[in-house]
Order: sequence, then C-alpha cells, then structure tokens
Amino acid sequence: MNRSRLIPVLALVLTLSACATTENNHDPIEPVNRVTDKVNDTIDRVTLKPAAQGYTAVVPKPMRTAVTNFFDNATYLNTVLNDFLQGKGRQGFADLSRFLINTTLGAGGFVDVASTMGLERHEEDFGQTLAVWGSDQGAYIIYPLLGPNSVRNTPDFVTATATDPLFWVSFVVAPQVTIPITVLKYVDKRANLLEASDMRDELALDPYVFTREAWRQNREYKIYDGNPPKKQSTDDGWEEDDWGPVEEPEPQADTQSEDNAAGEMAADDSELAVAAEAPIVATAPPAGLPAVETAQSAEPNTAVAANARAYIINLTSHDSEAEAVAEQGRLNSFGIQTEIKQVNIDGKAWYRLRYAEQLEKEQARQKMGEISKLTGLSGVWLEPSK
Repeated sequence: MNRSRLIPVLALVLTLSACATTENNHDPIEPVNRVTDKVNDTIDRVTLKPAAQGYTAVVPKPMRTAVTNFFDNATYLNTVLNDFLQGKGRQGFADLSRFLINTTLGAGGFVDVASTMGLERHEEDFGQTLAVWGSDQGAYIIYPLLGPNSVRNTPDFVTATATDPLFWVSFVVAPQVTIPITVLKYVDKRANLLEASDMRDELALDPYVFTREAWRQNREYKIYDGNPPKKQSTDDGWEEDDWGPVEEPEPQADTQSEDNAAGEMAADDSELAVAAEAPIVATAPPAGLPAVETAQSAEPNTAVAANARAYIINLTSHDSEAEAVAEQGRLNSFGIQTEIKQVNIDGKAWYRLRYAEQLEKEQARQKMGEISKLTGLSGVWLEPSK
C-alpha cells in the first residue's frame, strides 16, 4: 500500500492538524485514556512492533503488498454494506463489483485487479454511517489492545466482524490455520505503520494528543469523503487545517465537529493506524505539495552544526493570512520571533507560523517545550528541514 494510507491512522500524524485543547469535551476520560494508551504502547513495543520489524526485514515488499491486499479485500464487505446504509447506491454496487473481481480474478484478493480496471477503493464503516444519520461523536476512547475509537464508532466492531469472511471461516477451519492468519493480519497492519509511529514518537511533543487529533481528523475526512466542510474560527478556540494539532490559549468550549479531517500523504506506501488507510496521521509535508513563502516569510536563521540535521518548529496553521498575522503579533508579545509560510494543499492555501530559527533536534525539542509552556500551544510539531 502507498503512503497515502499511512496517515491515516496515525496516518498519520505530523501532516495532520486541528486546533485542540488538551482537555475537551471530546476526551472527557483523558486520564483513563492516557493510562490505557501507555499500556497499549508497552505491549506494542514488546510484541507487535518487533514482530512487524522482523516481518518487513524478511518478507519482500511485493509479498507484503499482496498480504495487505488480501486482508483489505477480506474486510471490504463492511464498506459495501455501509455504502448502501448511507444511501450511496451507485458506489455500493461499484464496491461490490470491486470485491467480486478481486476475490476471483485477483486470486482471493492478493492482487488488486479492480483498481487497474478503474474501480476506486473506498472506506466506509458503521461509524461513518451513524454520522451520516446525524449521530454525535461522543467521547473519544482508547480501547485496550484496539487503540483509538469513539462512542459513535464503537458499533462498527459488530458490522466489521459480521461482514468478515475470515471470522465465519474460523468456525469451520481448525484453529491451527485461523490463528496464524489472524496473527499475520495484525503484524501486517502494524508493519504498515512502522514509519508513521517512529516519526510520531521522535517528533511529536505529546504523542497522545497528536494521535488523538490525527484520528479525529481522519474520521471527519472519511465521513465527508475527503471533502470536509471548511471550519471557521469560533469563540471556542477551535479551527481546522491540514497540518497538526494546535491549541489556542484560553478555549471556552469544545468544537461541535467530530473527528477532524485527516489529510493524505503522497509519497510511498505504509500505514498505521493509529493508525487509518490515512488523516494521519504523520510526518514531513507530503511530497509534491509546493510551499510558497508569503511576503512576511523570510529564510529562517539556523543554529545548527554543519554536519547536523536542522529542524523547523511549526507553531500554528491558519486558513487566512490575517489570522496568521494576528497570532504572530501575539507570539511576538512573548518574545517569540516567527515567520509566516504559505503552503498549498490540494489547491487550498494555509498560512503556517513557525519559529524563525532552525535548530538541531534536541535543541528544537527543548525549545518546543519552552514555547508550549510560555504560550499554551500544545500542538507544536517538528519538521525536518529540507
């Protein structure tokens, strides 16, 4: 799979963004979630991650792609079902055709023949269906072993299981066969997330917040089929863009939108999770998306040794230049020198504030903490300098 699937579960994380508070109505049980997240992370580091690393080291990329295709196809009937439940009849029949073609001509799904025939892959689930029907997101939840979820998305466990042929096959096939297949499924999924999770752990100031906001963005991205409504600044301190959670100081109330949209990365294939074929969450800016500096932007100063890699500290993103300038003035009042850089994502211009000086990684991480403590921005993120 290509990297566009990476972000999406964590996909994603450093390429995603939304303004968010550390404590908000979407995460009312954050203390419990953080404990569960730590437990999950510990289990992952001891079991799944080493297995995934060994898997990628031993199994050639073409074979891993075939395995991923197989499991994607095996779970695709859940997409077909929710196509129809959402009233997407034409897409439903197209996705059913995709499933049948890949199952037959694609040797059980190992080869994605349908895509070469112009049948696009979609992602629909019961959580999206409930959103289309008007259900609110409800609380964000970290489930033991299963990871990020929400109250609204939880019932998808039922439809996803009921439409999974491998689940029903397990009743008639010996456990000696079904258990290894299930293990391979999760190892393959984790292998697709290795790069994304490594970048999150290395660059994110608060991996929990990054993961949460990336997941929420990815959910909204899917609910609106990749075209979420433009979010305007409100008096509750929330906004949306495509580049990483950014917390505004003194928020008053939480946003009413559900999971914030996740952007897709355009380089090569891999995926998390956290993480979703996806927003994921995340990494450096997607390949092929030009970044054009505005009039306020200047070449950043650097305090990096000649043989060391420089990092950029991204602070906030805004959908208008006026907002970016206003925030720049606020940060200047704290003695923080910034520059504004315009980036274009899928034809949409965003105005990003970043710290004016490039630093080595450890210096940058220290500076991130200082800025966060001083200004209240918790969604600050690092980006390797090109």
